[in-house]
Amino acid sequence: MTYFKNHFWCICFLVFSVSANAHLMVAERGTLNFDETGVYTVISLSASNFLAADTDKDRHLSFTEFKQGKEAIFKQVLAGIYMQQGEQIQYLEGLMLSPQASHHGNGREIDQIIVMGKFMNVDHTKNLSFHNVFYGDKAHSSVEITAKYKRLGLKKAFVLTSKKQGERVF
Repeated sequence: MTYFKNHFWCICFLVFSVSANAHLMVAERGTLNFDETGVYTVISLSASNFLAADTDKDRHLSFTEFKQGKEAIFKQVLAGIYMQQGEQIQYLEGLMLSPQASHHGNGREIDQIIVMGKFMNVDHTKNLSFHNVFYGDKAHSSVEITAKYKRLGLKKAFVLTSKKQGERVF
């Protein structure tokens, strides 16, 4: 239970510190942190992945557009980020989305969306792979992922692209 409380407070800190002048995570990067209960996931995706929510069609996502399109973005993320083990697909649980303003410009445009959640009941020893379908525009065409199972000393880094959307984790 203490382990859960520690992670809960970490996630709360990250979510509520959005007003800080720094991103929660480097753009187009992600981490998969394994433990006995599953995989904690944090990924930074370009807002250009979600331009269907861009109602004024200016090719930029504002906070207002994000709020209006949040449900559709939420569904997109749930369908587009998953883990696969054989024929079984696991989707993120406890999904949270945190829009991050661009450091350049007026601060009203979102340049990154931080995706946080957990994959439950996955077994890292049985051909487990991570998949992401979001690659935005040409400037945001890859996502660098680092997978760690600290207790077992396992670590793997890999890059996903639109041509290679999945990778075996360990």
